Amino acid sequence: MLDENNEIETFGFSDKTGSFSVFTDKLGTFKLQIKAFNFNSKEIDVKITSQNQIINLGTIEIDKLKETEIKEVVITRANPIRIQKDTVEFKVQNFSTGAELNVEELLKKLPGITVESDGKIKFGNKEVERVMVENDDLFERGYQTLTQNMPTKPLDKVQVLRKYSRNKLLKGIENSESVAINLTLKEDAKSKWFGNTLLASTSYKENMHQAKLNLMNFSKRKKIYTLLNYNNLGLDEMKGVDYLINPSSDKDVENVGSNLRTLSIINLHSKNAQFEDKRTNFNNDKLASLNYIFNFPKDWKLKFVTVFNQTENRNFINSYTKFNYSNVNFTNIESKTWKQSRQNIVGKFELLKEYKNASLMFYNKLSQLNEDNNNNFIFNGKTNLQNGENKLFANENRLVFTQKIDSSRACVAVAKYLQQNRSYFFTDENEVFQFITENPNAQKIEQSINSKMQFGGVKFSYLKSWSEDRTFELQMGDEFRKDFLHSDIALYNSAGQNITFDNSGFINNNDFLQNNLFSQIKYINKRNKWNYGFTVLNQFISSESNFENKNGFYISPSFSLGYQNKKTGNFNLSAARKFSSTGITDVFTNYIYQGNRNFKQNNIGIQQLPEYNISFSYNLGDVLSEYLQLNVFYFKNEEFISNNMIVNPNYTFNQSILVKNNTNLSANMELRKYLKFLKSRFSFLNSFFQSNYQNSVNSGELIKTQFSNFKTGFEMKSGWTKKINYEAGYEWVFNNINSEINQRKYTDEKGFVNLYYSFNPLFRFESYFEFFKYGNTSQKILQFLDFKVNYQLKDYKMNLFLMGNNLLNSNEIQRFSIINISESLYTQKLLPRHLVFGINKNF
Repeated sequence: MLDENNEIETFGFSDKTGSFSVFTDKLGTFKLQIKAFNFNSKEIDVKITSQNQIINLGTIEIDKLKETEIKEVVITRANPIRIQKDTVEFKVQNFSTGAELNVEELLKKLPGITVESDGKIKFGNKEVERVMVENDDLFERGYQTLTQNMPTKPLDKVQVLRKYSRNKLLKGIENSESVAINLTLKEDAKSKWFGNTLLASTSYKENMHQAKLNLMNFSKRKKIYTLLNYNNLGLDEMKGVDYLINPSSDKDVENVGSNLRTLSIINLHSKNAQFEDKRTNFNNDKLASLNYIFNFPKDWKLKFVTVFNQTENRNFINSYTKFNYSNVNFTNIESKTWKQSRQNIVGKFELLKEYKNASLMFYNKLSQLNEDNNNNFIFNGKTNLQNGENKLFANENRLVFTQKIDSSRACVAVAKYLQQNRSYFFTDENEVFQFITENPNAQKIEQSINSKMQFGGVKFSYLKSWSEDRTFELQMGDEFRKDFLHSDIALYNSAGQNITFDNSGFINNNDFLQNNLFSQIKYINKRNKWNYGFTVLNQFISSESNFENKNGFYISPSFSLGYQNKKTGNFNLSAARKFSSTGITDVFTNYIYQGNRNFKQNNIGIQQLPEYNISFSYNLGDVLSEYLQLNVFYFKNEEFISNNMIVNPNYTFNQSILVKNNTNLSANMELRKYLKFLKSRFSFLNSFFQSNYQNSVNSGELIKTQFSNFKTGFEMKSGWTKKINYEAGYEWVFNNINSEINQRKYTDEKGFVNLYYSFNPLFRFESYFEFFKYGNTSQKILQFLDFKVNYQLKDYKMNLFLMGNNLLNSNEIQRFSIINISESLYTQKLLPRHLVFGINKNF
């Protein structure tokens, strides 16, 4: 049924007898349009003059189409979304407005896809592991480097690949739950050079700028992608580099050592105090990347990625902390200015040789980090200066051989070697050691830390698939890791002269060796609408640390049970038991000064910590349209690492302790539905988290604490194709902490309203309004208003845009934070109001 503007007011379908009914609550004159396959369409004028009026049209006769003989007919249908087995395909032209400055902005508009604040992408509730261009992966899990920089102009389709197998020989054999995204290009963008350049600036007063260049050439034989990026506008487009620096952590048959992480002992920088980066990121960032893929004629493929990244971040935080426990009561007032400069270099080399039913892949990644920190703190009116550096070098090598035995069986062998060296050196000018050593001349602390790690591992996997729904996997391997940690501390007076003191409690020389001999079986089967699976991991772990040795055999089982039904919904129940190993950061026996008046001692020793979890999930409908999703997760540590705080007004000693029975319960529910009467998509969002834990203060008795967080809210988005569209949402967050010594609760609120207006296909206006209200602060509602105007000059392949950020000029944000023994109020400086004019030129 069409209204006076010939737009669809409502619609319906006939049943098997041809009867139908449609409903509207509006009054006026409408046109009822009746269509059926192989019949002529018919239109009937309908006039509705009162509410609840029923119009019976009786029997309507429609004429059959005349038969005409034609020699050939080609039927095409340009659906914006195409679903084929495990692939969901979006046609870019149906979702792009032309105003998107990068791929990430386009992905945010696709149904079912969400982009997190750190640039990570989710499809439904599953994290995307790869973003590829024409089926080639450049940046692995650091794909933000691509999505936050690459232009959308050359894109034809966005494909979401479910059950993605990175190794094509394992397709149809491996039971994969991975999700990847593949970006396909328009035909006129292939085998030729293309790209874009973006220039943007504020006025001379703010002196903020952005410059970006993308240059690329993609063909079947070779792929070249070069990008340059600079900005001090507060845009954080460098997060992908952090993921590239970390070791490969994929939990698949082509990797071994999935729990490896970059060594991290201390952190001399605080970038954000629980608020959005785009409001607080005082930055000066540079990024350059050259990426090349070449396919040789005889089944060889060469791939290398190089990234150079230089960042500078400043952060300004004032805090008021009130400590209240037993007979210890004090208040600390601090003003902190953090400044960090980082330089990252990452080089990745990959060589692949494909045989008839086999492949051999060599992988090498080198990464280097140089970090300088220059911080200025004021502690209860006293100035403290902190200067330090942090250096990291890592070398990762991997060799993978795959043999496809037949269409249902394959073997994979992988070997990996990883080396990391990380050093810290910093000075802190404060009076902390005057209280510890009772020497009034101790005014400067010099802390040095040197850590090294070597890892070697091999793994063999056998995969068998009887069908797509029934698979078996056997893995056997060995992992060896060796860590070394040395720390030293020195004291100086105001003249720079060394002060002698008993530093035996502040020097560490620790070795940690661990060998993990393992085997694992994994079986998955599906019968009709039911599916089930189990995994059993067997480990013989040998550990050695200084003069302590421990050996043990551990079994970690898990199982899952699921049911799938399109009408009633799908559910899955799973449970697992596993063990977590302590490492080098858990066995240093003496204190390390971490800066900011904090000391840390982790004398837990060699431990295998058992943990259990059980989860339940239910979903009904389609993630692309209307659906209901519920997830519940329960986690229990039989033994876990907690903290004993030795607290006084001037410094804190943190000692790791082993405590029993820590539990976490989390749940989330999401309901998405199209509301006809509002012609909008509505989302009802809820989440709950509860943690029960124990800690101690000043070596006293354990304090039992329960923390809970409940979020509830909604989001709405227009579901029409008109000139004006909107998005809106509101969220309430209820926080509660309840311990044996105190109880506190507070509520946070936030909301947003976004309006989009297209004057014509070339001229578009967008406005963004946000407001925040945080509990237990004196700050009233904090409001932000931003806008963006975009005009396309199609003949020149150019976009002109004007952006206004923080137009209400909110200059600070206050947040309240609580733990069971203290409460803190943080005040953080925000980026000031500014206007940005920019040009985006495609070529």
